[in-house]
Amino acid sequence: MGNINGNVGTFDPKNVTIGSDLVLALTQTKNGSQILSSGSEVITKQTFTYGTFEFTSRVSEALSGSDAGGFLYATNSETEIDMEQVGNKADAVDCTNWHGLSNFQDTQVFGFDQTNTHDFKIVWQPSFVDWYVDGQLVVHHTQAVPSAPAYFLFNIWGTNSSSWGGTATIGPTRYIYISSFKYTK
Repeated sequence: MGNINGNVGTFDPKNVTIGSDLVLALTQTKNGSQILSSGSEVITKQTFTYGTFEFTSRVSEALSGSDAGGFLYATNSETEIDMEQVGNKADAVDCTNWHGLSNFQDTQVFGFDQTNTHDFKIVWQPSFVDWYVDGQLVVHHTQAVPSAPAYFLFNIWGTNSSSWGGTATIGPTRYIYISSFKYTK
């Protein structure tokens, strides 16, 4: 959860709202030299294997100090397939697949304003992982393709890094709005 450089990150169930959209919130405050990042996360009760994962979402503001996304995850990144939007790159989507803690393939694609609503799709098969944004194939990976069943998660969490997610932005609450999710085998 970005617990480096003085950042103390937690997930708080009070930061999750369910209505016409699933809304996850992140706030960052300062306490002395510490950054307190209070984010949110939801996780499926069941695990998934190969198939197609589709969701529609947007972030409220692309501010430094945040990471928002939808992804698959199994313990120790045995399976991890991420579609993330980081606050310090307002028009980027980061697509990464992991097969263990050090075996991964990562690609960032640009040109997708995070504050606009986008349709995201991850196609996970035994020999590849494909990522789509608004119906357009943007990434095709064939290395480090995982195979273990994994949970699907949505979250938004705080960072305080000069690189990943950016340095903390104190004050404004940031949100990710998820309006749909669908899994097809």
